[in-house]
Amino acid sequence: MRNPARLALAAAAGAAGALALASKYGLGVTVYEPAYGRLPDAFDGFHIVHLSDLHCARFGRDNSRLVSAVAALEPDLIALTGDFLDRNAPRELPAISALCSALVRIAPVFFVSGNHDWSSGGMDELPGALGRAGVRCLRGEYVPLTRAGGRIIVCGAEDPSAGPGTARPDALVAELRREYPEDFVLLLGHRNHWHARYPALDVDLVLCGHAHGGIIRLPGLGGLLGNDARFFPKYDAGLYRGQYDMIVSRGLGNSVPIPRFLNIPEIVSVRLRKK
Repeated sequence: MRNPARLALAAAAGAAGALALASKYGLGVTVYEPAYGRLPDAFDGFHIVHLSDLHCARFGRDNSRLVSAVAALEPDLIALTGDFLDRNAPRELPAISALCSALVRIAPVFFVSGNHDWSSGGMDELPGALGRAGVRCLRGEYVPLTRAGGRIIVCGAEDPSAGPGTARPDALVAELRREYPEDFVLLLGHRNHWHARYPALDVDLVLCGHAHGGIIRLPGLGGLLGNDARFFPKYDAGLYRGQYDMIVSRGLGNSVPIPRFLNIPEIVSVRLRKK
């Protein structure tokens, strides 16, 4: 008769292995449908797919699985919130350009930088490469989007790694509000510090990443590790309410020796609703 303890151990090891593989190569979709009073009627149902923290990970040859998963969601806009490069793999720019060339065939794509895009040394070339692929890189800028007579504003904050000359997000939003005082504003930024550092920003929704979902996720407790190596970070993943909404993506890749676990790479689907 087989040893029950060995069978249980083998089963547990197999399950852990499967979860580890899913946490590296799987793709999950998390759906949000937040509602806003100042969203124009024409943008009711506007669908955003949010991708963050790729860190040069690959999902199929030429990221074909990732592209197919995004295409299946039929978004109106694709938001990329930084760290698509990685400081440990600074030569992956051609692969990122190829991915973005595929994404722009699905919907308009907007990109903001993350800290690894800077620390990899890639920001000398990345904006130009993405621009040639058809991506709009927002570097402390904002642009209006119109649809059937309605308008929203998409604003992109440059990552603080850009240096001391970088426009502060609160100053950027103040400038925006002088031109568009009543419009719905979608802010794209890499880091997950918005509610802590800028709780009074006059925007409606922030999409960000950076936290990697806490790298290891514990059922009922959330993410285990923050980017500052502290346990149980406050803003690890999900929707946070305040003066504005903030959706933090768990991201797609990783940049630390500790592997993701119980943390399937995430595609965020945000369908805006009129309140």
